[in-house]
Amino acid sequence: MGSTIQQHLDAPEVSLDQHVDSRRAELALALESRQAIYLDIKFWILLRNVVAEQGSTERQRELLTILKERVASGLAFCPISESTFAELLKQSDHRTRGATAELIDELSLGVALIPFDTRSSMELERFISSTSMTGNSPPLGGMVWSKLSYVLGIVHPANTGFDANTELAVQKAFFDHMWDIPLSQMVEVLGDGMPLGPEYRDLADTLNAASAHHARDLRSFQQTYQIELRGALDLFAPVAADIARKIAERAMSQSMPREGSEWDGLVRQWYALLIAAFKKDEVKDALRTIHINTCLHAAVRWNKTQQLEANDFYDFHHAAAALGYCDVFLTERGLKSMVTAKHIALDARYACKVVASVDEAITVLRSQV
Repeated sequence: MGSTIQQHLDAPEVSLDQHVDSRRAELALALESRQAIYLDIKFWILLRNVVAEQGSTERQRELLTILKERVASGLAFCPISESTFAELLKQSDHRTRGATAELIDELSLGVALIPFDTRSSMELERFISSTSMTGNSPPLGGMVWSKLSYVLGIVHPANTGFDANTELAVQKAFFDHMWDIPLSQMVEVLGDGMPLGPEYRDLADTLNAASAHHARDLRSFQQTYQIELRGALDLFAPVAADIARKIAERAMSQSMPREGSEWDGLVRQWYALLIAAFKKDEVKDALRTIHINTCLHAAVRWNKTQQLEANDFYDFHHAAAALGYCDVFLTERGLKSMVTAKHIALDARYACKVVASVDEAITVLRSQV
């Protein structure tokens, strides 16, 4: 890392954000001609067992061969999300966990999507920055790709004790070093002491209780969607307000408050604006991560015989990543049924093929050669 520190010492005019953006732009360009194929954890485990020759079928072996060939020939890559990473951490057996990580390294080309909250915020920023705010802002495209080492987000060393120029060079060199670390190495270093992903059981119980209390008030899926959207925007309206605040600060060259009555009014204004904006299909395309997640929560709530389970939160984040930014989504049958239902049709809206079986996956991938 020492040589790269010297290179960065020689270029203090390049900020840390500029350096990160340039590396991500290089990555986006390298992936531009490849098809993004998203596998949920079920398929990663299935294919890992094929590699280990643990009771796999001929069709399962064929699927793995197709994926390896498409990746090796420059036609595809299989990115993961933070939900995949969290579910990987839950695998208690060190050997199989490492084997899964090695397969992810190979098929993903070391690529992950930026985290759910970061994607949502970036979509909001692009939407708010668009001149007319009609939702006709282009999707994030290649900006959603990062590397496996940053699957949970980017963190830089700070307060190093160096002078400003040296600290900047160290930060950029550290970023370069982490950029190329494979997932299998991360898993090996973390070992059995790695932190588990979030547990959603208590949250699922709380939401199920609230849904049961109000179940008789629900009259349609669209009404249910609006209720879920209001809940989502309670969380994202402050994010939108902060984006607008920063834009205004840059334009006026003066600071604006992030607390008090003026701030509260700005949050309420953005809450109302976003509620109205989501009536347009263009906005559902621009703010796709929020829309997909809202649809799936509404689907469970509208199906009054179904309850949220802890694992649904991971599944919904898988779906938001795959449907929003990938070409093919390999998942479980229940989630496929939900996202392809006629009253939701997220697969059609975002032009993503959703499959739930090995045979179906082979057919779809063969048809796209």
